[in-house]
Amino acid sequence: MHHALTYLKMVNSGKPRQTASSKMPHPGLYFRAPVLLLFLSGFCGILLSGCAAATACHTSDVAQTPQPLLLFQKTPCYGSCPAYDATIYEDGSITYIGYRNAPVEDTLQLCLPKQDLQQLQKAVEALNYTSLQNVYRSQRTDQPSTYLTFYQNSREVKRIRHQEGGPPELLQFQEMVEELVMRLVEEKVAKK
Repeated sequence: MHHALTYLKMVNSGKPRQTASSKMPHPGLYFRAPVLLLFLSGFCGILLSGCAAATACHTSDVAQTPQPLLLFQKTPCYGSCPAYDATIYEDGSITYIGYRNAPVEDTLQLCLPKQDLQQLQKAVEALNYTSLQNVYRSQRTDQPSTYLTFYQNSREVKRIRHQEGGPPELLQFQEMVEELVMRLVEEKVAKK
């Protein structure tokens, strides 16, 4: 406590003050502390901006948080069905979280190529998902589900749970999204 008070007196007076009982380091060290803090805060800022840039796929403004486009979820079954979530954002970035029996049981940041992103956006529009039922159930208890959650302006617009019996356009859409995500996961794993 005594050292802290001595330091405050030195800072407030503007000149170093030496007392007989003080064992404070050389006053020049106090000048270095703010410089060190400034350096560290700048360094941390660079690191954080690097993280933001890594998640922004196709946008020039990395400070803007990407808006969700689609949440694609596969649920587990009693067997070896892969369970994972893939949140696809409007800028093409994807947050993949692999759970049980997934090709990668971890969290990955992926980036959808522009051409695939455009294809997906057109497929979402063509699906006319608001006209689809909310649930397509199976009579079997061990059937895994695929959840599709659609977003507009960061708000959930429609959530569909599909086990079996859905219309062909829904099945084709699910297959397309699954193939896109799995291809990106495989490419990411191959790079490691």
